[in-house]
Amino acid sequence: MAKILVTGMSGTGKSTALEMLAARGHRAVDTDSDRWSHWVTLPDGSTDWAWREPAIGDLAEVEPLLRATCTAEIDASAPIDRVVRQLEELAQTTP
Repeated sequence: MAKILVTGMSGTGKSTALEMLAARGHRAVDTDSDRWSHWVTLPDGSTDWAWREPAIGDLAEVEPLLRATCTAEIDASAPIDRVVRQLEELAQTTP
């Protein structure tokens, strides 16, 4: 089964694409969820959405391997349906 790392700037549609893939029966891990992240209060009193370090640590060995073997780049500025279709096609053609 293919393992695909989806990465990019905030607001590009990564979470939406992963939600759509999960709805289509694919296993998707979105680290921008309550399981992996939480709100923290910074020393200046502002808040930030930060990873739950112990939970993210479980992915620490997987992410560098995915990044090192990445062979495709998908432009997330395309319509979300096209991005999801490209991700599905990539998953089906990757050994």
